[in-house]
Amino acid sequence: MARPSGSDPLAPLREGEPGPLYFLHGKERYLLDRAVDLLRTRVLDPRTRDFNYELFYGKEAGASRIVQAARTLPMMAKRRLILVRDADEMKADELSGMVSYVSDPAPESCVVFVGEKADMRMKFFTAFKKHGVFVKLEPLYERQLPDFVRGEAKARGVTFSPDALRMVVDEIGAELGQLADAVERLALHAGERKQIGAEDVDKVIATTRQRSVFELANAVGERDRGRALAILSSMMGARESGVRIVAMLARHVRQLWTVSELLQKTRDKFEIAQALGIPPFFVDDMMRQARTLDRERAARMHDALYRADKNLKSSRLEDARILEGLILELTRSEARGRA
Repeated sequence: MARPSGSDPLAPLREGEPGPLYFLHGKERYLLDRAVDLLRTRVLDPRTRDFNYELFYGKEAGASRIVQAARTLPMMAKRRLILVRDADEMKADELSGMVSYVSDPAPESCVVFVGEKADMRMKFFTAFKKHGVFVKLEPLYERQLPDFVRGEAKARGVTFSPDALRMVVDEIGAELGQLADAVERLALHAGERKQIGAEDVDKVIATTRQRSVFELANAVGERDRGRALAILSSMMGARESGVRIVAMLARHVRQLWTVSELLQKTRDKFEIAQALGIPPFFVDDMMRQARTLDRERAARMHDALYRADKNLKSSRLEDARILEGLILELTRSEARGRA
């Protein structure tokens, strides 16, 4: 059955022994990924993880394969973990094919479904409620961000002064992954000091992070391969998350396609800025980049981003190699693309 999340959205995943079924859903991707990591850590023994962990994607995996994996006994361990990403993209008949399993799940397996939404009217979810745990993870409200930062700080053994806390939240906003990364950087910067002050935030966060994110997106949009690779190298050296880099680039590509469509109706950058919800001074660069973006290139970029995101979460390749390949794909010329 579903459990309330309380003040800690991941509380249902920390309580007691892990259950046999979880459905993690919502739009807060960072919390979804953290929830998966938490369950993976709790369920799997690091020594036998490769034998007892299977990953599926909703569009590709059928019910029979997932159920077969879930019914397989663990090897040299107590439990197996079966992760089904993009579960909300599974067809209704495939979900129906798992009703029997979720009505009587194998206790030796923990099956985790992850998706943006869950249609509780479907028979699959009706059966799931009796044996599984639903955890909804939505973006935090602005008033919740300080508590999130305090929690991240506590986990790293540091505290924030009121001014420093306000500066971090104001500078980064509701991007939880970026907030968590900022806290980690600040904790490393503080060293033996246990309290982070406003001067630390000013040195470590305010002058670097947002600029590098914006610069990488622009370099990709302008197909400046050399500059994009240099910025990427700097970001990876600063321990930026590969998954968040892909998410940021995907957002930029979506915005460019929106601008491309808007340019067919208007050339007024203030109208375009309002439609995108961004400051007008960003629009000139985006309009210039969007004029070179046709449907074929947009589709190719989208496919490259999807593959990179998937590889970052499932491949044993180093993040840097995956991201460098992504940048090469996103910035290649049309002539090279046809060659």
